[in-house]
Amino acid sequence: MDDKKQPKLWITALKLAIGALVIIVLVSLGLYYSAKYSTYDPKVEPSGPQWGISKDSPIRSNR
Repeated sequence: MDDKKQPKLWITALKLAIGALVIIVLVSLGLYYSAKYSTYDPKVEPSGPQWGISKDSPIRSNR
């Protein structure tokens, strides 16, 4: 009577393996999608000529 109520061990192991595989595939697809199609980082275009202290030359004749 116990054999009919409990599933076989290999069936339980197979279900767990398939479940783990599905989770791994879904996480991998999510990471791939977020890396390939990331929309959180807007593209920045340069706004006019570059100026500022970081672009100044320390040599007076090159300014």
